[in-house]
Amino acid sequence: MSDDLAATPEAAPEAPAAPEAVTPTEGVTQAEPAAAETPPEREANEVPILAAPKRYTLRFALAYTALGITLAAALTGLIVLVIRPGHHASPPWSTWKPPAGNSQKVAAEIADHVAHRYRLKENGQQLVAVIASKPQVTSGTQNIAIKAVAVRKAPQSNTGIAIYGADKMEDYSLCGLGAHCSIATGQATELRGRLVRREALEIALYTFKFAPSVDSVAAFMPPPPGQSSSPILYLRKDDLKQQLQQPLSKTLPLATPPLPTAPDNVERSTIDKLTLPHMFTYELTALQTGGAALILDPAT
Repeated sequence: MSDDLAATPEAAPEAPAAPEAVTPTEGVTQAEPAAAETPPEREANEVPILAAPKRYTLRFALAYTALGITLAAALTGLIVLVIRPGHHASPPWSTWKPPAGNSQKVAAEIADHVAHRYRLKENGQQLVAVIASKPQVTSGTQNIAIKAVAVRKAPQSNTGIAIYGADKMEDYSLCGLGAHCSIATGQATELRGRLVRREALEIALYTFKFAPSVDSVAAFMPPPPGQSSSPILYLRKDDLKQQLQQPLSKTLPLATPPLPTAPDNVERSTIDKLTLPHMFTYELTALQTGGAALILDPAT
């Protein structure tokens, strides 16, 4: 079979015959050969023939193609952002935020903003005043710096006690107009107590969100009328991790805090869940290195 497929070389083509001499037409005088070839003269109105331009067609085509692809990609991205079904920009965590500044300045702004939102009655005076400060307590006329916080699992038991530094803690004092910062007017009811805890919770959420260096909040609450010892709400940032990852309105959906006498069915379970396990009574223990440790016992 290989023999059948072997190509038989063809004979080389014959060279073309030389052209026959052309006899000049009768009546036409044959021109004498020129000594040297010279370009023919152009007539006055003859358009000059220019050299063929260099062709950059391929180069320009590639450049325009690249630009077209870039433009198409940009337009596609814009269209996707604008008309993609179900795509929405993330809502802000809150409708208000404090001006930028150090943690103490931010805490003061938060205290002022939140305190003005809570009222004893409609168009009435504030529920409590809120004062932000560095970790400290007042003993008589002396301010004692808090250097550490010790959290007990059971009252008066050091078994499983947790000890935290206080260098990144922010203090808030919620103070009414009565004796020992109690609320002077109205009835000390369960509703009002929960409302004060709501206020402290809102303060803590704002603080952890907008003062990133703060890792814990101690809110000294107003005591019941006739008492001098104040309970304390102690929250660490990790206690509210989930709430800090969602808008504030998810945690506290009421845009305006309720009055002390208004039912709070919408938020009651959330407030109790996030605050009651973190309510404590406290005592101070002097440290040999100076300052004091805040010892917290679970409130009963």
